[in-house]
Amino acid sequence: MDFMFYVWIGVIVVSAVIEFITLDMTSIWFTAGAIPSLIMSIIGGVRWEIQLTVFFVLSIVLILSLRKVTKKFLLRNAKEKTNLDALVGKKFKMLTRCDDDEVGTIKVNGVVWNAVPNDGKAIEVGEQIKIVRVDGSKFVVEKITEQKEDK
Repeated sequence: MDFMFYVWIGVIVVSAVIEFITLDMTSIWFTAGAIPSLIMSIIGGVRWEIQLTVFFVLSIVLILSLRKVTKKFLLRNAKEKTNLDALVGKKFKMLTRCDDDEVGTIKVNGVVWNAVPNDGKAIEVGEQIKIVRVDGSKFVVEKITEQKEDK
């Protein structure tokens, strides 16, 4: 067997293992790009420069053309919320004051988290808030205003 045969086997195995570990849909395209080059090395008579060129061109074309489509297709049923996203809309009390310039805190399931107001208006200690969204490592919250209904 040609030396390049072992190179392509190595590329296929390493990129497949990386893809299996990360599940990021990036290195799988290198696996697919290495297969035609592996076949060329088995057939023989094809220079290593051509094999390398085919590998790079095919890998780049696959990444640019199929990565987003494939991720979207594979994730189409992943509508479940993460643990933090599931807290959006839930109500809590402010532990410390927050406003546009000051980050406050709330306690969620026994853990203290940073919270900032959605509209920049101050929210005082003990006021009821609702989580609007998650922004990095903090919650964006808004004060719950009591609305009385006339019947």
